[in-house]
Amino acid sequence: MKNSNKSENETENRKRLMALMTRHQRRIFSYIYTLVPNRHDAEDLLQETSLVICEKFDDFEEGTDFVAWACQIAYWRIRYSRQKFARSKVLFDQDVLDAVAQTSVTMHAEMDTRHEALTHCLEKLHPRDREMVLTRYEPGSGVEAAAQRSGRSVEAAYKALGRIRKLLFDCVTNQLSLESRG
Repeated sequence: MKNSNKSENETENRKRLMALMTRHQRRIFSYIYTLVPNRHDAEDLLQETSLVICEKFDDFEEGTDFVAWACQIAYWRIRYSRQKFARSKVLFDQDVLDAVAQTSVTMHAEMDTRHEALTHCLEKLHPRDREMVLTRYEPGSGVEAAAQRSGRSVEAAYKALGRIRKLLFDCVTNQLSLESRG
């Protein structure tokens, strides 16, 4: 019976780990990429960090901030691997690396808040305007595609997008202001 419970626990832990990694991998990579000179090295470090996260997942305390915990592991992987980057044209000294790491953690929280406000504001837009702005910012899309899909001329699409951006900016600014007061 004990082996069955242990096996079930391990399976549940693996599922939790996979869910957390899937949900937060992009943020962890973004954190690493702010601290490392090039994308290839950042990708390698993400893989190394992911392995350490898997190895140490039993140490993670449920209910705490997984991203902060994972980024701390990434930070130590980066420090450990700095000799690899010594030949790179861009090399930050440790004080700069520490400052960027701290700023990145702070910025993620702010960006999450801004993203939530933007999502709220997008929902308030007229469906035609929301569709147009979402089309415009789809990967590989542009103003021409947004204009075509919305049935507008390219010139009218530029004007509409300018108006929509202003509405979204004002809405997000207002939303953040309300949240900071409340």
